Amino acid sequence: MYPPRGTSLLVGILVLCLGFFGGRRLFIDEEPPAVVRSNPAVLSVWLGQGFARPGLHQLSDASAWTGVIALTDGSGVPEWLKLELSRHPPRSGECLSLGRSEAGKPVLLRRWMPAEQRMVLGIPLHPKRMSGEDWQALPGIGPRLAERIEMDRQKNGDFSDFTALDRVPGIGPKSLERWHKYFE
Repeated sequence: MYPPRGTSLLVGILVLCLGFFGGRRLFIDEEPPAVVRSNPAVLSVWLGQGFARPGLHQLSDASAWTGVIALTDGSGVPEWLKLELSRHPPRSGECLSLGRSEAGKPVLLRRWMPAEQRMVLGIPLHPKRMSGEDWQALPGIGPRLAERIEMDRQKNGDFSDFTALDRVPGIGPKSLERWHKYFE
């Protein structure tokens, strides 16, 4: 007596699938990282309002920022901006915009990219540079825990480093271990 037509083909395909997907698990030691850290020598800065070509710009030489800005603007870099960038070079994860002070003088405005963007780009986070929304970008942190973190910071001051988060109720060693890959 023969099995119904196509049964052996179906069994064969099932065995192949199980072998393929089951065999892949043998080579995975741990959960793959959520992001791949970029080369730490590469600086990623977002040029915003006031620049001719706003957007993300990445550079491997921090001393060449004025050249990059000149290329994006298509014109020369003002002396005041060259001086500002030489005194305080941009850091990875910063957003730079050009604005005017109340007196009408041009100023360079700085803020941090949202944590989600920094995580995607592989830029390490630092607890001093995090907002309530930034905390929620981390796995396992919702609005309540983010609020507790911010309340703790208001009450006890900034976190000296990433491990100081354990002083917040609801954050333990397992959470710190899970988030370690995102912080410097």
